[in-house]
Amino acid sequence: MKIHRRLIVLVGLGMLLILSITILSLQVISGAFSRTTKGLALSSLEYEKIWDFEKEISDMSLALHNFVETGKEAYRAAYAAAVAHARETRSDIADINLNHKEVAIIASLTADLQDMKSEAERILSLRAPATKDRALAQTLLAKLDRLSMRLEKDIVKYQNEHAAEMGMIMKGIRDNEVRTNILFILILCTSVGFLLAFGAYIHRQVSTPLSDLWAGTEEISRGNLDYRIQLRGEYDIAMLGERFNEMAQKLKASHADLERKLLDRTRELAALDSVALTLSQSGTLRDVLNKSLLKILESMSNIEPKGGIFLCEPGSDIMRLTAQNGLAPEFVQREETIKIGDCLCGRVAQTGEMLYTEQGCEDPHHSRLAGDKGHSHIIIPIKSRGIVLGVIFLYPQKPFALRPADVQMLDAIGVQLGMAVENFRFYAEVKESSEKYWDLFENSRDILFTIDAEGRLTAVNKATENFSGFSKVELVGKSVLDFLTPEGAETAKRALAGEGVSASRMIEFEVMKKDGSRAFIEVSARKLFKGWQAAGYQVSARDVTEQKNLRELLVKAERLGAIGQVGIAVRHEVNNPLTTIIGNAELLIERYENADEDLKARLEMILSNALRISEIVKRLEDIKRDKVVDYLKGVKMTDLKEG
Repeated sequence: MKIHRRLIVLVGLGMLLILSITILSLQVISGAFSRTTKGLALSSLEYEKIWDFEKEISDMSLALHNFVETGKEAYRAAYAAAVAHARETRSDIADINLNHKEVAIIASLTADLQDMKSEAERILSLRAPATKDRALAQTLLAKLDRLSMRLEKDIVKYQNEHAAEMGMIMKGIRDNEVRTNILFILILCTSVGFLLAFGAYIHRQVSTPLSDLWAGTEEISRGNLDYRIQLRGEYDIAMLGERFNEMAQKLKASHADLERKLLDRTRELAALDSVALTLSQSGTLRDVLNKSLLKILESMSNIEPKGGIFLCEPGSDIMRLTAQNGLAPEFVQREETIKIGDCLCGRVAQTGEMLYTEQGCEDPHHSRLAGDKGHSHIIIPIKSRGIVLGVIFLYPQKPFALRPADVQMLDAIGVQLGMAVENFRFYAEVKESSEKYWDLFENSRDILFTIDAEGRLTAVNKATENFSGFSKVELVGKSVLDFLTPEGAETAKRALAGEGVSASRMIEFEVMKKDGSRAFIEVSARKLFKGWQAAGYQVSARDVTEQKNLRELLVKAERLGAIGQVGIAVRHEVNNPLTTIIGNAELLIERYENADEDLKARLEMILSNALRISEIVKRLEDIKRDKVVDYLKGVKMTDLKEG
């Protein structure tokens, strides 16, 4: 029986018992009170009639005495009236329910009254009781007085008997009072006993189990998930204790699972950090990729210790196996190159989407080595700015479940490797561009040279030698003012002082060559800095058309280099912490799936906005050209959205 139903039944039975005892007690008290009231009423009526009878006897005796003394007829009538009232009173007394003693006394009174009546008739029959018949009348009165005394004695006996009956009634009243007190004590004892029993039941079946439950919740709140509540029985609270123990066990299992997931996620994030650290080290691209692959295999669980990295050959549809670990030499030799779109790795390079297959070599897209032993694949694209630069292929162990957090982490690894590959290639391009730039500077047809803050030449190219007729040895160290006319020298002095010097402003100078001839050149200059201090100027002199082309080439090269560096920095600095936020947000959503809806909504908002930031950062990969637009008058900026 449910405990609340048991409590209702117990309370109902207790109230029914108390009400039954109370009703029976009231009935007993009411009956006793009714009998006592009826007895008192009869005793009062009987006492009143006896008093009236005694008064009538006195009136009869007084009337007879007055008649004997005076002889008046009026006393005869008074006597007759007294006799009639006495007869009526005796009849009323006889109708009352009397005991046998009272009946005997009434019978004696009736006989004495009859004798008194006979004597009174003799007195009343005398003609002159006051004179001639006075002696006889006195004799009869004496006899009548004796009868009256007998009547008085009988009346006294009757009154004594009535007093004894009244004593019995009073004794009954006292007995009823004692009985009533006993009944009230019985009701009180029954109520107190029921309350004590009910309180003991509540203490044993409710209060004590609830105290045990409270102690259990305190132990759980302290982190003691091994605590078990010891409640026995089949009541609700005992069943609640069992459910509490089951909840503690599930909570312990959930806590262990959460710790395991957190450990796995920490290990995976450590893999991201270790990969990022490896990519920041110096070395060849092959060495860096091999180290990064090794870090990935070491840090990820449920992954076989083997895998590889294919990189796309620039300008072709071929991918080359650049890094590998744990692969058989026959596999490395056989799969050194594959075509984009061929097999699973080529398909990922073609689509740019991560691929996970459990069918292994039986997958219909696995077009190579169909006879090999089946195995699962995880293939991650290596991308930078939306361009696939290669793929990573790993072999998960069975059983393996690819979670959304794993997809996010592997995608981040692919992006990191993509940035590293692009950075290495960009470095190679920059190095090549630097060499080309120096060759361009040295072999340019334009006159190129640098000067210090005082105007002394520090470097010149061949065109400057050919133009001036001086050798580099002769030119370096000399002041440019030595080659200018007085007007040009004044302009140059103002330029050296910082007035109107900019890379976009062209200044025309007339210079003197070694052979004494003069030439006009258009010069542009820009300041050179060493640290935060101005160190001189870089000067270019050429035809207007050729000078503009060279300047645009230099500006474009510098801008593209800056955009590339920004993209790499943003991807590296934003995606690493963003991956941590997304992973932990997913863990918290999984943990509090059935918790408060407001908390779950906030966590989902965090995850949604984090994924949005990741998407915005990925847009940097789509920048393929440098588009410059006017945002303000005279201010030009690179438009990343349209780039």
